[in-house]
This record gives sequence, C-alpha cells and structure tokens, in this order.
Amino acid sequence: MSVRSQTSGRRTLARSVASRFPADSPYAQTSFVALYDRVRPKPPKNLVGLLSQLSGGRSPRVVVDLGSGTGLSTVVWAPYASRVVGVENNPTMLTHPRPAANVAYRLASADATGLRSGSADIVTCSQSFHWMNARATIAEIARIMRRGALFAAYDYVLPPIVDPRLDDAFDTVLDWAGLTPRRPETETYLRNLHRSGRFRWVRSAAMEGRETGDAKRIIDLATSLGAVAARLGTAKGRRAREWTRFTRIASETLGHARRPFWWTYQTVLAMK
Repeated sequence: MSVRSQTSGRRTLARSVASRFPADSPYAQTSFVALYDRVRPKPPKNLVGLLSQLSGGRSPRVVVDLGSGTGLSTVVWAPYASRVVGVENNPTMLTHPRPAANVAYRLASADATGLRSGSADIVTCSQSFHWMNARATIAEIARIMRRGALFAAYDYVLPPIVDPRLDDAFDTVLDWAGLTPRRPETETYLRNLHRSGRFRWVRSAAMEGRETGDAKRIIDLATSLGAVAARLGTAKGRRAREWTRFTRIASETLGHARRPFWWTYQTVLAMK
C-alpha cells in the first residue's frame, strides 16, 4: 500500500470515527470505556471449544477479533493461538487495551483491516457485527480468511437472567433509552452471509454463559450501554421514573449479595 493510500485510509477512518463517536458520545469518553471494560461479560467459555472442534482440533495460528473494543473478546484467545489481532476503529477503546504477549491491537475499520489475505484461521465479532457495514465487512472477512477458516459473530441477549422483577425493570430501562429492537440480529447476519456466496457452510447456534454480580454490577451494566448513558447525562435523566425504579429493584433483589448472571448468546458461524 502506498503512503498516499495509507494517508487517505487514515483520513477516511478518522472521518468515520468522528461521525459515529463524536466528542460528546459516551463511547468517546475514557471513563465510560473503563466502565464498559469492567462490567461487560466475557465471551462464553465454550465458544473456544466449539471453534476448535470445527477446526479439526488444531490450534489456530492467527485469530482476528473485529470490533475488539478494549480487548475483552480478544485476550480470551491468547492461550490457544500463536497470534491474536484485535481490530478496533474507536481510538478511545484502545487507550488501555487488555494486554497479552501474543496479542496486538490495530486501529482500523473492520472492512479495511490491512491484514494479509488468507492469513486468519478464525475471525470473530463479539457484540460488534451490527455496527459494521455488512457487505464490505463480509468481503473483508472472506479476504483475510484462509480456506477452511471459521467466522463467528456472537451477541449476548440483554438483560442477563437474574430475577423476574429485575428482568422487567431492566427491559423498561432499555425501552426508555430507545434500545429497540435490541435482540441480536441473527437472521439478518445469516441472510447476509448466505447471500454473499463467500462461505460453504453457514448456520446459527445458541450458547450460555455464567458470571456473578451484585446490584452495583447490574446498574453499571445498564449504564455501560451508550443509549442509557446518554439519557443519564442530564439531571432529568437520572431522576427518570424508569431509572429510579430499576435501581430500587436492583437494590431490593440483589443488594451487595453476588448472584449468578445467566447470559444467552446468539452465535452465527460460517466456514470458508
């Protein structure tokens, strides 16, 4: 790639980032990113096992994690792969990326990673595929994958299952913040991957994850959603009936006690 095209690519990326993550966006604030990194769930443990099985039991040489954020979904591969690359186009997310000896992060768009063609054994998108330009990103994913490589896009369903009252109150907050529809767009992902004609096998799968948390974590989890954080940016938002009810029920049902948070993941798989 020439110096001119590299410069042009950086300018295009900068314009894209500025339009999607302006200075007043929660995703452009380091404090929000730190909260995001602390309370969002880690990938389901059996994802690594499934993709390893589908790869014939071979350890991947290169894993690429698109939309890597702070690296929550990237470093999980460090013990299993020779090299792991996290690709993220929001520079604020990469201010304090999760480190590992064989993990590297690059500021780039998912549809223009700059990675070598046919270099990846596994490509993943955790809670990020919906942010991306579907056609261009699928083309880039297929380009960087070797023959027989696997792609997995996985998204967790909000809220985690903890308590029926809390589930209802969390849902009300999501509606208040305008997060509808909010379920993973699995059917859209499947349709786009099938229509691309770039993969010989495409299907969906469901997975479960389990973590623990108390009232503070479930409240912080809701706050780590950009739309909710934006609504809470004003005194009126913090006093909103939906939010005060949610925090009250979280305190009543959990308090300081740690309870299991049961996560449901919708996963889309594709093999080149």
